Amino acid sequence: MKKSIFIATFILLLVVGWIGSGQFSNSVIAQDENNEIVSETETSYTEDSENNESEEFTFSVETKVFTSRLIDQSIELQGQTIHNKKIDVKSETSGNIDSIEFSRGDNVSENSKMITISLEDRNEKLLSAKKDLERLSKELILNEKNRDNLLRQNVERIELYEIEYASAKQLIDKGLSSKSKLSLASFNLANAKADKEDIKIKFESTLANLEAQISNVKSVLKNIKLDIDKRSIKAPFDGIISKKMVEETEFISVGTPLFTIIDLDPIKIEGYLSEFDVNKVSVGTKAIIEDSNGIKKNGIISFISPSAETSTRTFEITIEASNNDLSYKSGITTKIIIKGSELKAHKIPPSILTLLDNGTVGVKAVNNENKVTFYPTKTIKDTIDGMWVSGLPEKVNLIVSGQEYISIGDTVN
Repeated sequence: MKKSIFIATFILLLVVGWIGSGQFSNSVIAQDENNEIVSETETSYTEDSENNESEEFTFSVETKVFTSRLIDQSIELQGQTIHNKKIDVKSETSGNIDSIEFSRGDNVSENSKMITISLEDRNEKLLSAKKDLERLSKELILNEKNRDNLLRQNVERIELYEIEYASAKQLIDKGLSSKSKLSLASFNLANAKADKEDIKIKFESTLANLEAQISNVKSVLKNIKLDIDKRSIKAPFDGIISKKMVEETEFISVGTPLFTIIDLDPIKIEGYLSEFDVNKVSVGTKAIIEDSNGIKKNGIISFISPSAETSTRTFEITIEASNNDLSYKSGITTKIIIKGSELKAHKIPPSILTLLDNGTVGVKAVNNENKVTFYPTKTIKDTIDGMWVSGLPEKVNLIVSGQEYISIGDTVN
């Protein structure tokens, strides 16, 4: 009995001891876990506090030093050659074509004979007009002689009647004659003077009529001579015959197209400048042109359009270049290089450009005090691997990454 009680008591003590040891262990573990959480929180807080303090004063950005270089501001664009002059020569008279002195594609010189038109009845018309002019000229001379003779006779009659009038007056004054004789002498003198005016009017009218006829005949004669001269069609300038529209023996009338002549010297090149480049050039600016075969020529700008094309906002320009070897034809694609002056500029990536609130375009840089500064820039030209800009110091430390997160005046690392 006593032995059983002893065993039961021993077991009870073991159970109580086991339970007591478990609670103690959990209390210790809980206390240790609480200590670790506090440590981690404090550590996290400390780190956050340090980061916040760092961000309040400095930022990290990536910079790169850029140095200026001299660049050529030449402008390069595409153009197309055009002829200097092109004329469709037309007939100024009618008739059959007697001869044609050229073939299509021939190089011809100014005033060289190209086509001859038949004479037909032009010589007969010319001879008839000359005879009419000769006849009228004789009538004019004869009219002048008749006028002079009649006027001379009239002057003699006036002088005679004046003498008769003076004598009759003297006799009346002496009482030796009647007044009727004085009246008759006065009447004759007045008629003679009136005849003088009639003679002048009559012959002046005849003279005007003859002069009008002579003027008309001279005009006809001149037209006939011009018409005869127009039989011979000549080249208006040095050039190349690009088209031939008529054949020998063909009848042509006034206005019939005969041939087309093109002048390729000097050759003209037509191109278009952007509104950004148009103020960089002027009439007389030198340019180099190069065709698709690699043939280069020197030229000058002869024309700049005062207004832009509505659709493209570009300005037409014309360049003239010597082409006496005729190596350039009309209508070929040509590269144009307009020489420009040298300028100091920096080559930068376009991605680092910044736009201020007022619309100014530029770049952000870091000065010697690690402060962010801003430089406005002007684009000189674009290339495949970068952009050339002006407006920067010769050597500058530009922000190439992170510039969008900082402001002017900030301190950076």
